[in-house]
Amino acid sequence: MTQFNEDLMKALARFLGPYDNNISSGNNRIDEILKASQRNSIDDDDFLEWIEFNKLVNFKYISRGGIGEIYSAIWKDGPSNSADIFDRLFNRKGECFIVVKFFKKDKEFFNELIKTYKIIGTCPRASGLENLVHIYGATRDYENGNYGIVMEYLNSGNLEKYLENNWESITWKEKLGILKDAAHGLLKLHDAGLIHGDLHTRNVMISTNLYDHPTGYLGDFGLCRTDESNESNSRIQKNVIPYMAPELLLGEGYTKKADIYSFGLIMYQVATNTRPERYRHYKHRLANDILNGRRPGFNRDLMPHCYESLMRNCWSNGKRNRPKAETLYARFCEWEENYYKRNSPFKNFRLQRVEPSGNGNGYF
Repeated sequence: MTQFNEDLMKALARFLGPYDNNISSGNNRIDEILKASQRNSIDDDDFLEWIEFNKLVNFKYISRGGIGEIYSAIWKDGPSNSADIFDRLFNRKGECFIVVKFFKKDKEFFNELIKTYKIIGTCPRASGLENLVHIYGATRDYENGNYGIVMEYLNSGNLEKYLENNWESITWKEKLGILKDAAHGLLKLHDAGLIHGDLHTRNVMISTNLYDHPTGYLGDFGLCRTDESNESNSRIQKNVIPYMAPELLLGEGYTKKADIYSFGLIMYQVATNTRPERYRHYKHRLANDILNGRRPGFNRDLMPHCYESLMRNCWSNGKRNRPKAETLYARFCEWEENYYKRNSPFKNFRLQRVEPSGNGNGYF
């Protein structure tokens, strides 16, 4: 950029500065969070912005959860090329698909927006955020007043649906790649002193390229917390209990080791295409099984011994026995890299649904 252009950009920024950095959500608290994100940006796309609702079109319902609803949509302008005020006004990437998570309660929205801001601030994309779902910013539905978080659209949905839809064709190499990606995202969070707090296959998102190669991303940071918070989870839902470490069911606070426990159940579902709670229909029975050290049963012919051993270590009742995210990432990298070698333990494993174990309830 020439000196003239640099001076022009600075002049424009000074001129546009009084307009609140082009942020006008109508809520001072939101504006301050978004402006802080843009001021502290160290990379072209590691910031949050306010997205006017009329810039979002073609909404399509995806799913409903305990705190709101999720829709896909088209963002007419698309994201900015950088946090620079000139780029945010005049230099955008153009129309793109996005996902909006609308919240029933403002409190839940602010909670997730603040946590998203902290995640972007502590582990920006410049330091390797490629396996965490990219959050663009916030919006508000004009009709019902509900706030929403706007995030990138990943074309193959969540991992649970991806396994169901592609079970007959997915290879172990692709499975290992997805697990490697998810472990990498988890490693980035843990290295930044953050705990995800809600890991399961519906919070691992999948994007496929032109060759149908899948890439995994961790998403849904509404329960993310710092490693020192010692915060318990007051938002426990029946369908996530199978992924919860036993110490959490006893009321202990979250730690990184609780994330690792959940990752072990993700490994189980990736290997078997079966949800870990399939054979348990009552919440109290699930909790008792977990506390008593019982885990989902499976046919051992579905996975190599090395994979089973790592999975069991992850879901161990003893926190000290669970590996670190760094170990998970390194192991999946190694297995994926050596997949085509003659002595690879993964090449010859067949793909099939798990059958109930001999005790009839799917737990051993």
